[in-house]
Amino acid sequence: MLKKKLLTDRSGDLVERIQEEQSKMLMQEIDREVLWGMLQEIGWSRVMLPWPVTMDTLKEIHTWVDENTKGGHQRSRNDFLFENDDDAMWFKLRWLG
Repeated sequence: MLKKKLLTDRSGDLVERIQEEQSKMLMQEIDREVLWGMLQEIGWSRVMLPWPVTMDTLKEIHTWVDENTKGGHQRSRNDFLFENDDDAMWFKLRWLG
């Protein structure tokens, strides 16, 4: 009986921790979407790569963005936001062309 209670308590804690982590991730995603929406309203350009990206390719893309953009930029996985329209255009030509 005690063993069953201990297992239930532990699994309850695990479920609670998973739920908390998922809630945090969802809140961060919502915050990012709100911020990016505001940036788009003031002229930033959003580019989302339509295909799955491997970690190696993503590192290559991030390096390219850091080395080749002039204005501000934000990124989240395969989703990019550029302050400068020319940066967004060059990104599209390089990675979507």
